[in-house]
Amino acid sequence: MKNITLVFIFLFISAFAYAQKNSIVVGEWYSPKDNVIINLFELNETISAKITWMKLPNDENGKPKTDLLNPDQSLRAIEIVGLIMMSNFTHIAGNIWDNGTIYIPEKGKSYSGMMRLKDENTLNIRGYIGFSFFERYSSNWTRVLETDQFRNLNLGKGNVLTYLKKDLNRIIKLVEDISLKPAEEIIRKIEKEDLLIQLQQDLNKIIKKIEKIKKTE
Repeated sequence: MKNITLVFIFLFISAFAYAQKNSIVVGEWYSPKDNVIINLFELNETISAKITWMKLPNDENGKPKTDLLNPDQSLRAIEIVGLIMMSNFTHIAGNIWDNGTIYIPEKGKSYSGMMRLKDENTLNIRGYIGFSFFERYSSNWTRVLETDQFRNLNLGKGNVLTYLKKDLNRIIKLVEDISLKPAEEIIRKIEKEDLLIQLQQDLNKIIKKIEKIKKTE
């Protein structure tokens, strides 16, 4: 019985140690080389990652880009944003994770993967074949501390306008929703849900986006 207890304690400590190490890389990371943001998350004591943002998420027809170069034809309709790019990265020692798999949509290729935390906010991710020195992909990723600087500033004029349309449509629906009600009910709804404050906040966001577009022109 004592031995069983010791085994459980050992397993608990091991799992806790993995979680502690993995937690330092969990979160969003940006690559200026690839112009994408990935979200690293823990899964079964390993690290995986999915693409959560792209500077240019749409193709020339305005449709979301899909995984057209995937060797598996059945997966080519999957959108790039939301795609699992990394999986099964295991903490080896220090600030190194290895034995993972990394998929590069631009090439339609999968490689063995390794990553190294160079400092608190810099992560080097590599893809290789066989041995780590047979490198096929390498990029330094920066921890995302202010998401808005990517979501807004670096979207590009065409994509910002797309988001503006969505914001405006949301406001229009909100106004339509309250305008179809009797006056007393409108007042109660506005007071209860702080709709005027919400509208003001949404409009301020839109104004800021428009100002950013003007600065880039």
